[in-house]
Amino acid sequence: MAKPPKLSLEARRIRMIIVSLPILVASSFVLYKRLYLGEEQRRLPRALDTENSSIRLLDEEKKDANKHAE
Repeated sequence: MAKPPKLSLEARRIRMIIVSLPILVASSFVLYKRLYLGEEQRRLPRALDTENSSIRLLDEEKKDANKHAE
């Protein structure tokens, strides 16, 4: 398999900007909504109920849910 040609310093900087800018914008927007608009942090469900019955739990969470149900 042929290796791609080495990128110049300027091309690497542009690639870094293209990759990191959407991540920076999205995480900043989420942080803004939490801090200034009072939105709650999203949390993963610990047990299944009618609202989240279609979500698949991990094995550890299933054990915890069974302990709480007993």
